[in-house]
Amino acid sequence: MKEVTLFALITLILSSCSNVPTREERLDATEKATNRTLDQNQDAFKSCIQDALKRSPGLDGRATLVWIQNEDGFVKNPRIRDMNFKDPAFEDCIISKIKVMKFPPSAEDSRAKVSLELLVK
Repeated sequence: MKEVTLFALITLILSSCSNVPTREERLDATEKATNRTLDQNQDAFKSCIQDALKRSPGLDGRATLVWIQNEDGFVKNPRIRDMNFKDPAFEDCIISKIKVMKFPPSAEDSRAKVSLELLVK
């Protein structure tokens, strides 16, 4: 009787472990949550792009916004890189918008480097 009880207990422990998401699944969930937050806040970026187009009609450019997303979902050290046009007001606008965004906490309790390509047309 003891053997059967012990076997049942081991089976229960093993089956409960199989429901734990893998590291890749947790990272994928964090990426999806970050993308959802960006989608929900895209109007903030659009206003910066529209203002840049008013200042420079016909502008056709690209810039990459990069930042560190800490384990609590706060944005740290945002900056623009690989920008193929010059517009300091656009840079300031984009950086001010991302600084106030709050993302879901990281599933890995770690920091993540995030980048977002912005097209200005």
